[in-house]
Amino acid sequence: MADQHAEERYAHLLELLSRQQFASIDDMQRATNASAPTIRRDLALLEKRGLIKRVRGGASLTSASSTLDEAFELRRMRNAREKGAIALAAAGLVEPRSSLLLNDGSTTLALAEELVSQAQPLWVATTGLNIGERLASLSVLEVVVIGGALRGSSFGTVGPLATAALSQLTVDTTFLGCDGLDPELGARFNGLPDAEVAAAMARQGRRVVVLADGAKIGHRSRAGTLGWSEIDVLVTNQLSDEWQEQLRAAEVEVIQT
Repeated sequence: MADQHAEERYAHLLELLSRQQFASIDDMQRATNASAPTIRRDLALLEKRGLIKRVRGGASLTSASSTLDEAFELRRMRNAREKGAIALAAAGLVEPRSSLLLNDGSTTLALAEELVSQAQPLWVATTGLNIGERLASLSVLEVVVIGGALRGSSFGTVGPLATAALSQLTVDTTFLGCDGLDPELGARFNGLPDAEVAAAMARQGRRVVVLADGAKIGHRSRAGTLGWSEIDVLVTNQLSDEWQEQLRAAEVEVIQT
């Protein structure tokens, strides 16, 4: 059985691959700080599990639906304790009978689970099919799943149908997971479709809350930005004094767990 550090690395690799069609060995080294031989061993194991397909110079996720749950579950394991604490703090920002938007992702799924456990009446729209399914298990929650192009790696919808539907909504709070945080740029995403959905959700929320564990701080990611001027609150588990000063200047409230 793989050790905890290896499972964390697998989760990070799968999270990276879920946001882009292909990742190179160099991309994976930057994302995990692991050596190239270690990455190649990880890819061999993940390919054996049927979760990824190795190609020249890197890898991509397999499209086999039978492995989708396992792939997401491994990504969800990454920094699970930190994500749980962030979700608990974020749920504390939610008032009964308020309206929410959630994008897809493991941290927003953790938030959904907290909302279910609190069992207060809410209206929630999400692009995450697994998030919608989890929320719909509770009758006091009114749940809307936003349609669009379904990504076969993360249960999330993207594209013009999704952004058009989002433009019709106005909610009290938008909660967004992201792939990285840049001190100057803001919340970053590994794919433009994810960034477009996040931007559309941010426009429709009276308050925008970004959820990010410490592993994402300083990680620039490759495409798409939600600027600090569009973010009201950052919920995270660790932040340096320098970062806090920068966000204070940008008038972003910081909640640390």
